[in-house]
Amino acid sequence: MNQTILNHYNESLRVYRLLINFLPEIEEISKLLLKIIKKKNSIFVYGNGGSFSDSSHFVGELTATYEKKFRKPLPFYLLASNAAAVTAWSNDFNFIDYAERELSAYAKKGDCLILLSTSGGNFKNKQSLNLIKLAKYCRKNKIYLLSLLGKGGGELKKYSNKYIIIPSNNTGSIQEAHKMILHSVCAFMDNSF
Repeated sequence: MNQTILNHYNESLRVYRLLINFLPEIEEISKLLLKIIKKKNSIFVYGNGGSFSDSSHFVGELTATYEKKFRKPLPFYLLASNAAAVTAWSNDFNFIDYAERELSAYAKKGDCLILLSTSGGNFKNKQSLNLIKLAKYCRKNKIYLLSLLGKGGGELKKYSNKYIIIPSNNTGSIQEAHKMILHSVCAFMDNSF
């Protein structure tokens, strides 16, 4: 067996086993999102790279279907999914500001933003600066910020109302754990509607 593959598999299994310790937080997050929906507020989701893909997948499960085929669509929105707008703003101004700009057009007090980030953002390394801007915007405008993080949580843990930090430095394992959490939320939502 290739050692690199085995190492990744073992790290992912280690992280999966640790997720059992986060069940109370996952339930709390699920109940909070349900409460936000029942108040007729919206939930926005965003991340960069693979985390953007996972955000898109999560939003698709909740606006379309997960397991319960005839559940009503839920008000989850993927930020920065309009490629024309993202590329126009990035070309004319800069990429770092776009997601904040879009959120400012749609979100209101009482809404929620879910951020996915394996690093949590880092000024020194210039990682996820757009997510840090979003987090600051949320704090200023009373938008609840929920973050799924890794690698110690970075800057985003300072701005988040609630966060879960996956105890790993392996990007793939962190993303896989985030996906497990998001699918748990999907199952909860299916059971709630």
